[in-house]
Amino acid sequence: AYPPWVEDDFSDVYGLLYGFTVPDGYDIATIRDAARLLETEIKRVEHVAKVRVEGVPEEQVQIDFDYAQLRQLGVPFYRIVEAINSASGLFPASMMESGDQRMRIDIPLERSEAVLEELLLALPGETSMIRLGDVASVSREETNLPSLIVRHEGQRIFALGIAINETQNVVRVGKAVETRLLELQQLLPVGIEMIPLFEQHRLVDRSIGEFLLNLTASITTVIAALCLFMGWRAGVMVGAVLLLTVTGTVGVMAAAGIELQRISLGAMMIAMGMLVDNAIVVTEGMITRIKQGLSPRESAIAAVATTRFPLLAATIIGIAAFAPIGLSNDSTGQFLGSLFTVCGISLLLSWVLAITLVPSIGLALLASVQEAVPESRLYAGPVFAGYRKLMAWGIDRRGWTTLALLAVMLSSIVGFTQLKQGFFPATSTPLFFVDLYQTQGTDIHASDRMADRVRKRLLSLEGVTEVSTWAGRGPVRFTMILLPERPDPAYAQLVVNVDDVEAVTGLMAQTGELIAAEFPEIHHMVRRLEFTSSTASKIEARFYGSDRTELRGLAEQTMRHFIEHRLIDRKIDWREQRLSLAVIPDHARARRAGIQLPDVSRGVESSTVGTPVGVLRDGDKPVPIVARIMPLAETATDLLERDLWSESTQSFVSARQVVSAAALRAEDSFLMRRNRVRTITVQANAPPGETATSAFNTIRGDIESIPLPPGYGLEWGGEYESMKLANDMVISRFPIALLVMIIATLMLFGSVRQMLVTWMTVPLIMVGVFVGLFVTDLSFTFPAMLGLLSLVGILIKNCVIMVEEINLRSAEQGLSQYALVSACVSRLRPVLLAAGTTIVGMAPLLRDDFFREMAVSIMGGLAFGSVLALIAVPVFYTLLFSMGKSSKVV
Repeated sequence: AYPPWVEDDFSDVYGLLYGFTVPDGYDIATIRDAARLLETEIKRVEHVAKVRVEGVPEEQVQIDFDYAQLRQLGVPFYRIVEAINSASGLFPASMMESGDQRMRIDIPLERSEAVLEELLLALPGETSMIRLGDVASVSREETNLPSLIVRHEGQRIFALGIAINETQNVVRVGKAVETRLLELQQLLPVGIEMIPLFEQHRLVDRSIGEFLLNLTASITTVIAALCLFMGWRAGVMVGAVLLLTVTGTVGVMAAAGIELQRISLGAMMIAMGMLVDNAIVVTEGMITRIKQGLSPRESAIAAVATTRFPLLAATIIGIAAFAPIGLSNDSTGQFLGSLFTVCGISLLLSWVLAITLVPSIGLALLASVQEAVPESRLYAGPVFAGYRKLMAWGIDRRGWTTLALLAVMLSSIVGFTQLKQGFFPATSTPLFFVDLYQTQGTDIHASDRMADRVRKRLLSLEGVTEVSTWAGRGPVRFTMILLPERPDPAYAQLVVNVDDVEAVTGLMAQTGELIAAEFPEIHHMVRRLEFTSSTASKIEARFYGSDRTELRGLAEQTMRHFIEHRLIDRKIDWREQRLSLAVIPDHARARRAGIQLPDVSRGVESSTVGTPVGVLRDGDKPVPIVARIMPLAETATDLLERDLWSESTQSFVSARQVVSAAALRAEDSFLMRRNRVRTITVQANAPPGETATSAFNTIRGDIESIPLPPGYGLEWGGEYESMKLANDMVISRFPIALLVMIIATLMLFGSVRQMLVTWMTVPLIMVGVFVGLFVTDLSFTFPAMLGLLSLVGILIKNCVIMVEEINLRSAEQGLSQYALVSACVSRLRPVLLAAGTTIVGMAPLLRDDFFREMAVSIMGGLAFGSVLALIAVPVFYTLLFSMGKSSKVV
């Protein structure tokens, strides 16, 4: 049997993975020593957490007896075991007292193959001894049952996985490890060469570099747009706040130990709309008041006094919108946890700078005007005039306008059901995996050979650069979102590197077609890394119960439904049953012949895989000693032709005399349990052109209609389970965030009706999100849902500023439609500028695989939500508040 393999450090991520060639001509001990040197020295590199060596050839000492000769001499097998144990065992040392000193007494023993050959065996009934080397060949070779065989481009290698401390800089430590490996290369035997298989620090360095370019481009674009529409002075005021906010956020992140990575950098870009919004509102307030005749100092004081608390409340609301992610404690929350933290830091910092730095810069850049400009001229122009007319029309027909807004919103909600659904997108890492599953019972060497045949064919595809093969199981978990396959001699995995990430999808399709056409006997799956740790199979039906035959029957019924719905990559996690040879002893005849059950077991074992008879210690490395009787048995007949030693009769007894039958039968290779209950899982993926969610929704009814016996149940796994867990976790935390947002709004306004005006506009963001995703043909993924949450904060902030301005106008002029319209008109430019700059700032994220759906959601939601909110706020206000016309609206 293959040795057990316990994964006791699954949480560790070995982000640096290197291969080292195993050249011909070196013995296994030399390769093992080289691997040990690398492991020891890399562990000494600062901030390296763990080092794991895999794929080093496993060796054993083989003692091969000729069956005919052993039978002729009549040497019993147990004596061979005793002799080998005496030569290879450990013996206790003694102590000698000499005066005040104690001295350890050691008896050095030479342990080697040569010593084993010189062992003397007693012949039954004779006083003479026979040398072991005369009746058996002793050799030190690679075991015929390795647990893992690793190759790169067809050449045998061993792999070195390196995990870095979570709190450390991956790029810096990765470069230190790479430098040390290059130094160690000089100490390795000639021919053992290093091959980078996966270098996380290089990918992170490149990814962060590209993201910083996107962030710089986004900031530059936002500042340029502000200068264009507000003038260079206002652009400098807002741009300074934006730059200092980003710089300050990075500083706080460094102090708090938050790494610069894809999520934390993306958080700053997501929050950019609200960052700019704070500074725009204060800047707009100063400029407007200066044009109305106030001095820069007076305008600064007035702008800050009227906006600081509304902006603070809106900022708290914006931060609270991300709280469900920050409070989530599942794997998704772990992956996206820095999103909430970084957004909170940047938004609070932007508020502080908006009410302190903007007025200070404004005092230096903004000069007093010679003559005050009346408000009628200040908000003149076709855009303002058109907005006034639109508001007047909507207010006069507030009932119909409300119904129209409601209809648009409901239509978008219905439209969401037509959008493609997904969980997380695929990564931009230029590689993909090919899983090969052969018939259960296949030898690992056959799996290795098959993997190499497939590798050679894949190299003929244009764009494929390198292929490494792993027979027996896959590589270590070299990225957090990778779930390794369980060990299985019939399994092999190919890691295929490509020259262009854009070509991955096409090459995956070609790979699937090639294997299906040229290797039809293999069950295969082609997949790539995704930003989620869910299983490779997106659709999983789990049946649990006690009887494995019943469970297999339920799995077969499910598999038939999967076939009917054309699902691909279909498999059962128990796999198919394998053949086994049952050797059934006749206990009565065995007792008469003096044969015990252990004698039968040892006889079968020594004639097949070999019997472990001791351990040879090479330094601190134990090398198992295995005795085999040659030629090895390959059929049931071969086994029955062998003889067993009878201690009572001191002679050999034919196995046929003590074995009643030897028959082939089917047995399960794997029996899986979940929460200690026997569980079988049927797995599949959606056909090309269809999402996993839509395929799941199509087949779900058929599977759930399968009748289940009492005591049996069905659970859904795969992407459905991952999405449900993540969504449920976020939804369960959302009431806390919602309560914070509502309390902040109530504390600001002190009015339930004004709070309702603000919150009644929130559903309007659904319109833009639906339109954006529908037009771009993107899926509504978990990141898109995060974008939807961030829109709540952005839109609420706009509405809060508008309602607060209405309150100020009403306090000065009385509550009237004129005051309402004037207040909304004065907020038109800040709202549109904040929305526009955010949309422009999101544009670089459209090229990012993870943030693309999120960026489209925010851009679409803002484009439509802001415009609709400009109409909805005054209309909803007039619905909830009765007011007269102190002056004409238009």
